[in-house]
Amino acid sequence: MYYCCLACFPATYNYFFDKTRKNIKLLLIWLFGLLLTNAAICTGAWNIWKDMEGYGHYDEEGNVSPEEYSDGVAQNAGVLSFYLFGPLWQIYFVIGMAAAFLYDAHRPAEKHSARRWGWLADFITLSMIGMSIALVLQGVQPYDGEMYMRPEPSNQKMDSANANRLWDNVAGRIFAPLTTLWIYALSTGEGFTAKLLRWSFLAKTLAPNAYNCFLFHQMVGQWYFAATRNGTMWNWWRFRKEMYWFSPGPCPVEWYEYFYVVGLVVAFSRLMTTLEPIVSDGLSKLKGIFITAEESDDEDTGKLLAEIIEGMTGIEPLMDYTLEEC
Repeated sequence: MYYCCLACFPATYNYFFDKTRKNIKLLLIWLFGLLLTNAAICTGAWNIWKDMEGYGHYDEEGNVSPEEYSDGVAQNAGVLSFYLFGPLWQIYFVIGMAAAFLYDAHRPAEKHSARRWGWLADFITLSMIGMSIALVLQGVQPYDGEMYMRPEPSNQKMDSANANRLWDNVAGRIFAPLTTLWIYALSTGEGFTAKLLRWSFLAKTLAPNAYNCFLFHQMVGQWYFAATRNGTMWNWWRFRKEMYWFSPGPCPVEWYEYFYVVGLVVAFSRLMTTLEPIVSDGLSKLKGIFITAEESDDEDTGKLLAEIIEGMTGIEPLMDYTLEEC
């Protein structure tokens, strides 16, 4: 998915640079068109696959019906493809590029109304915090009870879990307009949220660990669960999985343990961030003992970087270019 997004960058960037730069009207058309396309894709995916039957159907008594056990291909293929199909992720990549060019054309931070963008960013921040609190207060998914922020098809015990997973993904994607506006407003640097995000401890100490937190959070959570439950592993390891990709199920711990788990995840991620360069350097030196690298002439870093940028965008940059000239 990531490489798919990167692959579209040169052509997309060149188009926006040549055809839409400084054209606010055209950029807004592109931006709203992409957001509407995203809404259509999410609506279509949900309505097409939410009621399809997956593997492991149950009768009224909750018993599996073996004769109906082999017709889940369509739902599995549809839901998995929707989640992993690269072009459906590219749309958010292009939305970000359109928003960046719109910001360059509009320059909201240089206007007298810049403070209003800070207010807007703070309002959206509070809205997202409020929505997160509402989601948490729903409690653990009961299946037999009402989840007022989940549609009924995504809250059924007899479901194959694909509809549950589909909603978890669609629910995030439908907020693309809000998150796009939030990032645009934050880019002005105005407001309390932007001030908080500039905090040195957050930006320089915690932020470099973000990707490792993404990589290791489930693993560390499972280790924590095993260590605090007499070695009993969470059901993801012990039993047959409800699904075979990206479990949406939370680690079943008490609410106050959330802070312990988050702290452990950040600490472990920090450790990996620190150790990785050391291990990588050690392995490179070990490799050098057995494999002699060919000597090569030193290249000017600036020249090499300019060649890479030219190859990706078709634009030949100069090292003394200002941000306005880029």
